Amino acid sequence: MTSNHTKPVISLKIFAGNIIDYAGLFPPESLGLGQAFHNYLFYRQGEMKWMLNKFIIPASRLEELTDLMKDMKIEGQVLFSVLGSGGDTAEKFKESLEKDIKNISDFIENHGQLVSIDAFEVKLPNEIVKPGSGDDLIKLMNEVSDSLEKALRKNIPVYFEASLKEEHEAVILRVVESIAGLGNGCGFKLRTGGTEASAFPAAEQIAFTIMTCCEFEVPMKCTAGLHHPIRHYNSEVSSNMHGFLNVFGAGILAYTDGFDESELLEVLDEEDPYEFIFGEEGFEWNGTAVPISEIKEAREKFMISYGSCSFDEPIEDLKTLELL
Repeated sequence: MTSNHTKPVISLKIFAGNIIDYAGLFPPESLGLGQAFHNYLFYRQGEMKWMLNKFIIPASRLEELTDLMKDMKIEGQVLFSVLGSGGDTAEKFKESLEKDIKNISDFIENHGQLVSIDAFEVKLPNEIVKPGSGDDLIKLMNEVSDSLEKALRKNIPVYFEASLKEEHEAVILRVVESIAGLGNGCGFKLRTGGTEASAFPAAEQIAFTIMTCCEFEVPMKCTAGLHHPIRHYNSEVSSNMHGFLNVFGAGILAYTDGFDESELLEVLDEEDPYEFIFGEEGFEWNGTAVPISEIKEAREKFMISYGSCSFDEPIEDLKTLELL
């Protein structure tokens, strides 16, 4: 928490700056495209715009957005993170990628400098990420990255997601190690929740992911389930929901102070908001202090952002905690 400083205190602004990729199209909000995009443009003008990052949209809906934007007056460049369609098999994945690239190219051609595709997120086919599936994984990753660079004429990060239902440690290790081998700023995407209990990973899985990504110097972003700052039990989904202060605090402490898996679990399981202290000099958890310069580096290079269907809920909760 903060002391009696002007709010938000500088360390919180660095910790939570550009932290939310707005995903209003997705559950549980599931807004129409027009409403979600209008919300995003509205948030860009508000006093909390410093927390806002990109607008998340599936590649398959870019044409629909082009039609909507024809009648809209938009000020300033709009930043997007595009979701790839993916596929159950490598063959279907590649077919979808080709269509996604076409949709992205058309979108850029229609809007020029008004829009900027700054990230691409895609789930890898299960058959290619399972341990012992050969070297096809890094080849596919390279194909995705190279295709986007050719279409956009710039290199953008691709955040690769994998199903973690079985052998999650082996899968995480294989995917993260392959991403590190690309050497082009790509990252790992971790699903941190959803609309039912089974969608929420155990804290141990999050800790292992953070530790692995940190070890291989692979950036990571999260998606779903982080509407609230602090870990708590949610009766609607009958599960413990992870807090974004917990997850990003753990990531920052792993990056700056080398927290091991057991220490990360303590941060992830923390349910006392008063253990997260934000001051003029930096952020502190349980006696470990991180100066502002190191928070900034960790956020820029390691803990990038998280997708949320709500922009208002995280802000309201921070206000309740008297951090805003």
